[in-house]
Amino acid sequence: MDSNLIALARADEPKLDNPASSTERIIDFYEEAGMDYEHWSKNFNMHIGFYRRGLNPFNREKMLEQLNLEIAARLNLDSKDSVFLVDLGCGAGAISRSVAKNYPRAIIKGVTLSPAQVETAMKLNVRENLQKRIEIFRGDYTALPFQDGAADGVWAVESACYAEGAGKENLICEMARVLKTDGRFAVADCFVKQPLNRLMQRCYAEMCKNWAVSELPALDCFVAALRKHNFRDIVVEDISWRAAPSVAHAPLAVFTFILKKFFAGEPLKQQSINNLKASLLAPVVSLNRSKFSYCLISGTRG
Repeated sequence: MDSNLIALARADEPKLDNPASSTERIIDFYEEAGMDYEHWSKNFNMHIGFYRRGLNPFNREKMLEQLNLEIAARLNLDSKDSVFLVDLGCGAGAISRSVAKNYPRAIIKGVTLSPAQVETAMKLNVRENLQKRIEIFRGDYTALPFQDGAADGVWAVESACYAEGAGKENLICEMARVLKTDGRFAVADCFVKQPLNRLMQRCYAEMCKNWAVSELPALDCFVAALRKHNFRDIVVEDISWRAAPSVAHAPLAVFTFILKKFFAGEPLKQQSINNLKASLLAPVVSLNRSKFSYCLISGTRG
């Protein structure tokens, strides 16, 4: 583990003005701004996309859904197998629904801190007739109500960033506990790779604050924590260029969302404003490829 990067992660941690706990800030953000994500994705994919040759880079929904399929592929799922899967920080359950539709014998549990997301996910699951195979519940993904070794696979897409510290070890520890031996995991998120200059640090801190994130995971620390908890066959894929076409949609999506609210005569709530600010800062941060990468990390529990 790079001790300099650990020190960097501690020094660069955004200083949030809100005195509320991290959990309270996350809940407040998603309770107020969660429904805004329907403007980004009609299926409530609350993440960025994955571009493959043959996809239309102007079709955001297809790229978002492709990331869901990439997650399932990293879990080495077989459509003939009966498996128990856990969506860690599931949002409104879009990835769970994608996986369930493509793997008809999978049973999926999704966990989120937000009561509003649970309600939205349940409605969407019923709409897709998946309510018997997907359960979304409110809870903490670092303290899951499952027995040791219960799950065949787990994933965390743009949710590992909400765990504690640069290595997100409290999340990794729980992943190791609930996975069976030889069970698979997949994590997709933005990772810090190098120390930041002062300007980039300000952009990064503001982005994190507005998304109620304490700090992004540091890549070296995260991989070291995986190894510490007996994960093996760890593969780190830098998919920044695959993600770039969907990230490029963010400025227009922000602009059209503001226009929609304006013409509807609806004032923007504070957390919606925060979300819009962070969404505009994200492309700026992601352009600094030497400091940040969007990675898809997968591996096996030993």
